[in-house]
Amino acid sequence: MTSSNRRPVHLCRLMVARTVGLCAVTFFGFNTAFSHDLMRPELNAWFESLKNKAGEPCCDGGDGQHAEAEWDMAKNGYRVLLNHPHRPNERGQWIDVPNSVVLNRQNLSGRAMVWWWPSYDAIDGRMTPLWRCFIPGPEG
Repeated sequence: MTSSNRRPVHLCRLMVARTVGLCAVTFFGFNTAFSHDLMRPELNAWFESLKNKAGEPCCDGGDGQHAEAEWDMAKNGYRVLLNHPHRPNERGQWIDVPNSVVLNRQNLSGRAMVWWWPSYDAIDGRMTPLWRCFIPGPEG
C-alpha cells in the first residue's frame, strides 16, 4: 500500500474518532445536573457525606438537582415536582417522596434537593422515579 492510499484511511479514522469523542462529551456533559455549588466549594464535603436511611450515598456528582418541593399534610410526607427527562417541554408531575430517602438533617445548600433517575414502563412508557435521596429546603 502506498502512502497516498493510507492517507484516506487515516483521515477517515481520525474523523470517526473525533465524532465519537464529540458525541461522548455531548452525551455526558449536557445532561448532567451537578449538585455541588461551584460558588460554594466548602459544601463539597457536606454533599459527599449525605447518605439515605439505607446508608447509600446520595451524591455521585451527576443526578442531584434542586427541586420544587412541598409538604403534603394529607399524606404526611413530601412531594417533588419532577420533569420527564426526555420531554422537557411537558409540564412536570408531582410525585410522592418515599420516607426511606428523606434526609432528616440540616440543609446547608439552602434549597430542597433530590437525587433520582428515571425508570420507564415497557408497555406505556410511563416514567417512574428511582429514588436515592431527598433533602427538604431550610424551611421544611
